[in-house]
Amino acid sequence: MKKSILLTLFGVMTACSPSSEKKSAIGFSSTASVLNPNREKLAGKWLRPIGGQQREAQGFELQENGTAASVNIHTLQYEKWNVSDDTLYLWYSTEIVDLVPKGIDTFLIKEVDDSELILSPIIRGNVSDIESYYKEN
Repeated sequence: MKKSILLTLFGVMTACSPSSEKKSAIGFSSTASVLNPNREKLAGKWLRPIGGQQREAQGFELQENGTAASVNIHTLQYEKWNVSDDTLYLWYSTEIVDLVPKGIDTFLIKEVDDSELILSPIIRGNVSDIESYYKEN
């Protein structure tokens, strides 16, 4: 649990780096996202196990209308999402005092199908380790 919280906090902190701030200024047209073939595959609830808690999972839910929600992550609340080519953007807010209250998590989509999503967080312009999610039906 502690590792999961620390990883989530690390993701929030690094998403607020100067390179991520540039990405937060990027605007997306609704037409571009509708034409992206990954958009339909990404809609749904994506989860991954919480380390040390075999029966618990956390992740996010992506709605077709562009809204997003955190699943079992109490420190981070996703609000909306978009996809551009092979990049997933998740807008979030947090109430943690030491962190920027709003930002965008940016992920490189390594693989996506009907049941699995593999992402690499983009941190300070660099692609980080992979995160594997399964789709809950």
